[in-house]
Amino acid sequence: MVFYITLKMSQLRVFLPRLTVALKASVTLVLLLISFFYTRAQSDSTRTQCNDTLAYHFGLSTNLPYDITYIPGYGLTSIPSLSLEIYPSRGRWTFGADIEWPMWRHYDSHRYFQINSITAWSRCYFKERKINDRFRGWYGLANISAARYGIGFNESSGWQGEGLATSLGIGYKWALGRHFTIDMGLALGVFYSAYDPYVWGNDATGWYYYDYGGDPEAFRKRNQRFFWAGPTRLYINIGFDFWSRKRDRRPDRQ
Repeated sequence: MVFYITLKMSQLRVFLPRLTVALKASVTLVLLLISFFYTRAQSDSTRTQCNDTLAYHFGLSTNLPYDITYIPGYGLTSIPSLSLEIYPSRGRWTFGADIEWPMWRHYDSHRYFQINSITAWSRCYFKERKINDRFRGWYGLANISAARYGIGFNESSGWQGEGLATSLGIGYKWALGRHFTIDMGLALGVFYSAYDPYVWGNDATGWYYYDYGGDPEAFRKRNQRFFWAGPTRLYINIGFDFWSRKRDRRPDRQ
């Protein structure tokens, strides 16, 4: 007995992949424009304020290896990603979140790579930060993430499910000038997922079906389990830090 998952819609075969590429290009362009005008405005307004204090607020970055990723059984693909790191005014701890949203669909070859993932994390930098300095150098990190996915390699190999992960890691962050950063790290942990395999029905409807041949009354969604222990994250991020300048207000000399 089989159960359908989703309907193959022929009118979306071309539109959705192109829309995803266009959205990724638009987000990248917007970030570059914001970076350019923000850097220029800060530079123009602070040329004569050398004694003031810099207050770093947050940073945005993207994971470069995700732009060209090889998935065994699937092939080359791209994973759009965005990371936010919030900088407290003091201390060694920062907090952040990552999102990844690949939505690739190749209907003719039955290849799908669709993931919605969000990760919350915290870092502790080993180096004590000084006035006007950045969060940089070695750090330890801990994170927890949740994801849902639909992955298909061909007409007879597909999986749909949800998962949770947690990990610990270490990384190093370089500050380039007053705004740009390069951030590298590795995390080890565990991933647990409940999922169902699916196959293409190869019929007039174009439906995909859960790959289940038992008693229909006994069927339950997400009845398969997957567990992984080992590397859970590898990243080389390029980022942009946003800051403001606090003027050093001193009384006028008499």
